[in-house]
Amino acid sequence: MLNAINLRTEYLKNPIGIDIIKPRFSWTLDGESKKQLSYEVRASSSINELQQGVFNWESGLVESNQMTHISYGRKLSSREQVYWQVRICDEDGVFGNWSEIASFEMGLLNESDWKAQWICGDYEPLANERYPADEFKKEFSIEEVSKARLYITACGLYEVKINGIRVGNQVFTPGLTSYDKRIQYQVYDVAEYLKAGNNSIEITLGDGWFRGKSGVFGATQVYGKVTSLMAQLEVYSETGTINEIVTDETFLWSNDGPVRFNDMKDGETVLGNCIPSYTGKAKSININVPLSCSNNVPVIEQEHFMPEVIITPDGSTVLDFKQNIAGYMAFSVKGSKGHTVSMNMGEMLDANGNFTVSNLITIDTSQAHVPDYCDDSRFQSMVYTCGSDEREYWKPKFCFQGFRYVKLNNWPEEVNPEYFTAIAVYSDMDELIEFECSSKDINKLVENTLWSMKGNHLDVPTDCPQRERAAWTGDAQLFFETGAYFMDFSAFYRKWLQDIFDDQAEDGKIYNIVPRVSPRGGANDFVEGSSGWTDAGILIPYRYWKKYNDISIIKKYYEQMKHLIKFLLSRMGDTSDAELDKKLQNSEHRAYIVTTGFHFGEWCEPGGSPMDVMKPKYEEATAYLYLSLTLMSEMSDAIGRVEDAEEFTLIAKRVKEAYNFYFANNGVISSERMSRYVRPLAFGLIADENIEKISEEFIGLVRKNHHHIGTGFLSTPFILRTISEFGYLEDAYKMLEKEDYPSWIHEIRQGATTIWENWEGVASRNHYSNGAVCHWIFSTVCGVSIIGANLFKIAPRPGGSLTYAEIEYNSQYGKIYLKWEKQNEKFVYKIKIPAGCSAEIDLTDIQKRSIDAGEHTIIASVG
Repeated sequence: MLNAINLRTEYLKNPIGIDIIKPRFSWTLDGESKKQLSYEVRASSSINELQQGVFNWESGLVESNQMTHISYGRKLSSREQVYWQVRICDEDGVFGNWSEIASFEMGLLNESDWKAQWICGDYEPLANERYPADEFKKEFSIEEVSKARLYITACGLYEVKINGIRVGNQVFTPGLTSYDKRIQYQVYDVAEYLKAGNNSIEITLGDGWFRGKSGVFGATQVYGKVTSLMAQLEVYSETGTINEIVTDETFLWSNDGPVRFNDMKDGETVLGNCIPSYTGKAKSININVPLSCSNNVPVIEQEHFMPEVIITPDGSTVLDFKQNIAGYMAFSVKGSKGHTVSMNMGEMLDANGNFTVSNLITIDTSQAHVPDYCDDSRFQSMVYTCGSDEREYWKPKFCFQGFRYVKLNNWPEEVNPEYFTAIAVYSDMDELIEFECSSKDINKLVENTLWSMKGNHLDVPTDCPQRERAAWTGDAQLFFETGAYFMDFSAFYRKWLQDIFDDQAEDGKIYNIVPRVSPRGGANDFVEGSSGWTDAGILIPYRYWKKYNDISIIKKYYEQMKHLIKFLLSRMGDTSDAELDKKLQNSEHRAYIVTTGFHFGEWCEPGGSPMDVMKPKYEEATAYLYLSLTLMSEMSDAIGRVEDAEEFTLIAKRVKEAYNFYFANNGVISSERMSRYVRPLAFGLIADENIEKISEEFIGLVRKNHHHIGTGFLSTPFILRTISEFGYLEDAYKMLEKEDYPSWIHEIRQGATTIWENWEGVASRNHYSNGAVCHWIFSTVCGVSIIGANLFKIAPRPGGSLTYAEIEYNSQYGKIYLKWEKQNEKFVYKIKIPAGCSAEIDLTDIQKRSIDAGEHTIIASVG
C-alpha cells in the first residue's frame, strides 16, 4: 500500500494568495509497495464539504505513475479556496488512504478586485535626500469576525500591525522586483488579530530596494523618489456581511516614528521609545504597474546566534557570532536618555586581530557617530539613541547586513552577550541534503557552501550580502544545479525567471543584474550582455526544466528566449572593430566567432589581473554562444518547434567548427590557463578526433600546477567534473583535497565559515559561486542524480583519501539515500530508493542494472 505525503500546490505548502490560474499538484509516496499504478484527486471549496463527499472537481482514477504537475481541472476565481486530497493505487491494485488535506487560495485576479488606493506620506521627496520611515494608521469598528484577509503591497518595504501585533512572520515584504514592471503583493489570514468592536491597523513604510541603496554601484532612488503602499483588509462577519478597510486619504500619517533613517545596505538610525504622532493625513498617489502574487516561498527569520564578546588589540569591543551570515542583529541597551551608540557589521578581523571592512570597502567606518545621509561612511551600520533611562530593545526592520563580527561603539554598560542576537534571514526554501564523508574538510566545505546559499537567497539570488547585494545572472546560472541539490529552488527560481524576462532589453539581451541596482542608460551600460551572464536567460530555464521535469517554463518564455538567441547571434562576425584583423585572423570561420561586446570572462581567476576584464573575450563568448545554441535547440525540439531546433543546431555546428579553427587548431590549445581547457571540454566543443589529445594536455597542466585550482567563476563549476569524466578521477580528488593556496580547503584553514569570492579572501567572504564544486561531490563522489521523472542514477566514484561518503537527498520524488564505505578490499554500497521510483545503477566492477524502490546492499571489489 502507498500513501501520498508532502502535498504541494505549485511547489508551495498550502499557499494563501497565488494567481497561477491553472495550478498543479504534486506529492511523494510513503509505504512498502514499489510503484504507483494510478492516482485519484478530489477537491472541494471547504474542509467540511470535502469530508462530506461534496466535490467541485475530481480527477477520476488516472492510470499514471506521475507525482508532479497534476493540473487542477476547473476555472478559478478571485479569493477562491480549494481543499484537496489524493489517494494512490499501487502495483497490486491496493488503494492507500486518502491523504491529509492540502489547500490553496487564490489572490485578487482582476484589477477591479482592488478597492484600495496607493497612498504615500504628505511630503515631496527631493532627489538624493533620505527621509524617516513613514507611519500610517487607521482605526475602524467591525462585528464578530468569521474570516479576514489582508492584501498588501508597497513601493518600498512594509511592516504591518493590527491591534499592536505584527502580522505574519515575513520580512522585507513585498520583496524585490523591477518595480516599474511588476510589484508583488502578499495575502495574510488576519482573523486572529481582529476582535469585535474597535480595531486599528498600523503600517510602517521603509525605503527598501525601491528608494534605498540597492547594491554594487551605491545608487539610491533607483525606482523612484516616493515610497508608497496599498492595503485592502476584507473582514467577513458571522452574519455574512463584508467590511472593507482600504488605504485612502482617510489614513493618518506622520514620519516622526523611531526609524529616522533606513537603508538596506547602510542600516538604520533609530530613536528609542519614539511613538508616531499620526498628526497628518496620507496622500493618494497613482501607480500604474501590474500587481502579482509572489507565488514564492516567504523571506523569514531563520537561525539565531549568540556571540562571544572579545576585546581586540586596538581596544575595541567586538561581538563574534562564529558564523558569517546575512541578516541583522537584535539587541537591547540600557543608557541614559539621549545616549547614542553605533554598531558596525563586518566579515573579518585584520592581520592584527582588529575589526575591519577593508575586504569590502576602502573607507573608514570606525567612527562612533555617522551622518544620517546615506554615504559610504556608514556602510553596514546601526545607530541607536536611547529614548529613556530604562533598558530598550530593537530589532531592525528595513535593513540587513552580511556579517560575522559586530563592533560596538560608545556602549554605555558592560557588554553582556545575552543582550545580542544575530538572526539569519533568507527565503524559506526547504533544505534537501544531508551529507557526510570521512573528511572533515570536505564536510566543512559543504557546510560553508550551504551557508553562502542562505546568505545570498533573499527573494533573489545575490552574489554577496554586504558590498554588492546584486542578483548577478552569471553567478546564479553557474550555481543553479548545485544549489538545487541543497535547497528547493522550484518556486524561488520560477519567481526570479519572471524577474529576468520582465526586464529583458528591447534588443533581446538579459541584463547582468536583475532586478537592476542602478538606473539603466548610465555609464556602466557598456558591460551589459556579458557572455555567461546574459546566457542565464537560456541556461537557467534549461536546467530548471531538467531538474524539475517542468516543461511549462520553456513554453512560457520560449519567444523571449528566442529573442535572446537573436541578440547573441547579432554579435557573431561583427567587424566594427578596426583592429579586428590584428586580433583575430580573417577567415570564413570568423563569421561564427563572437567579436563584439563586453565580457567579464573568467572572473577571479587565480593570478589574473584586474585589467584582464577589458581584454577581448572571443573564446569565452563563442563558447557560451555554442552552449546556448545547443540547449536552445534541445528545448525547441522538446516543445515541437522542429524548424527552430534544426536552425539552432546548424548554427551551433558552424560555431563549433569556428571555435576549433581559432582556439583548438590541430588539437592543440597550449595555454597555461585551465579555463581554456575546461570550457571546451565541458561544453562539448572539441572535435572528436582531438578530445583525447586535449584532455591529456589539460591533465598535464593540472599536474604541473600540483593540483591547485586554477579557474575563476565561469569554469570552476565544471573543473572536477571535466577531470573525472575524461578518466582522471584521482586527479580530481587531489584537487578537491588540496590544502594550500589556491584551493577550497585553504579557505577553511583560514577559518572560513562561508565561500569566498576569490581564492585570496581579499574581497567578499560570502560568495557562493566557487561552492559549485559541491555538485561534483553530490553527483560523482556520492553519485546521486535525477535523470528523469521518478528516475535516479546511482553512480558513485569513491577515491582520494575518503573511506566513506553518505548522502540523503530529499528530491521532488522523495528521499533517496546512499552510503558507500571502504571495508578491507571491498566497497559496500547501501542504497534506498523512494517509493514510486527506480534507479539506474552504475557501480565500478558491477554490471549496470535497474533497481526498484526499497533498500539495497551491493558489495563490489576495490579497484
